[in-house]
Order: sequence, then C-alpha cells, then structure tokens
Amino acid sequence: MEYAAAVYLMAAALLGAAGAAKTATPEPAAAALARLRLYHRRWAVRLLGVAELTAAVCAFVVGGVVPAAALAALYAGFAVVATAMVRSGSAAPCGCFGRVDMPATWRHVAVNVLAAAIGLAAAAWPVEAADQLFDGRKWPLAPFLVVVAVGAGGVFAWLSPKAEAIPASSD
Repeated sequence: MEYAAAVYLMAAALLGAAGAAKTATPEPAAAALARLRLYHRRWAVRLLGVAELTAAVCAFVVGGVVPAAALAALYAGFAVVATAMVRSGSAAPCGCFGRVDMPATWRHVAVNVLAAAIGLAAAAWPVEAADQLFDGRKWPLAPFLVVVAVGAGGVFAWLSPKAEAIPASSD
C-alpha cells in the first residue's frame, strides 16, 4: 500500500506546490484564464490556490476519501483547462506554478489526467495519513517522504519547457 500511497502523495505534493504558487502570485494563472475567456479574478485564483494547498495538506495529514476526491476533482478540472490551452495554440505560460514560465503542453494534460485517476483510486481505496502508513513504525517515514518529494520534483522537471529542449543522446 505504501507504494501506491507514494504516487498519490507525489500528486498531492505537486498540487500543493502549485496551490502555494497561485496563492502567492495569482496574476499568471489569472492571465491564462483570461486568454481562455474564463473567470479570472485574482481573488478567485488565490482561492483556488488555497483549495489546492488545503487538499494537498489534508492528503498528507488527514488521509481518507475527502482529500483524494478533492485532488481528483481539481486535477480533472486542470486537465480540461490544460487541454483548452494546448488546443488554443498559445505558447503563453499557463500560470500553474505562479511565475514559473511554463506553457501548457500535452505533458500537462497527461499528468493532470493521470493524477485525477490516481485521486479516484485513492478515494476508492482510501490512503491513510502519511504518519499512519507504516503501522506505527516511524523510521521509514522520512525516507518515504524524501522519495515523494523527489518524485514530485521529477514530474515538475518533466513538465518544464527545458525538459523538451534537451536533445536525445546519440551514443
């Protein structure tokens, strides 16, 4: 169960990072939503960021169905918005991570769809709070959380435009 929980918590960590960024700097996401002619008030984007951050923290601290369902719903919504951004042909930043200059790509759509599916799976088979995952043994928690953080960082790096610019090795 810990392996499945790791993937779910990676999605939660990525969601929390995006939520924190939107809460701190809502302007890029508001501009991206305006380009799609969606509701784009800064306070609404900030509120969305707070919702993302809350769902992520609850996934780690509380566990259970509600944070997993919230994570699935948020990522499903982001998949729809990311698809609209990609289909619009705009190379403008999506605002997902605040001021990070990252246009939406099909990679974003794929990550959002997979994360929504992971959230649905975690709602169907609830994941406990992170500190309860190892049957009371606390020592595996720190390395587990390092794996979660590194995994979420790897997904973020894969989403970045620099990841697409790295040429394949011709060895």
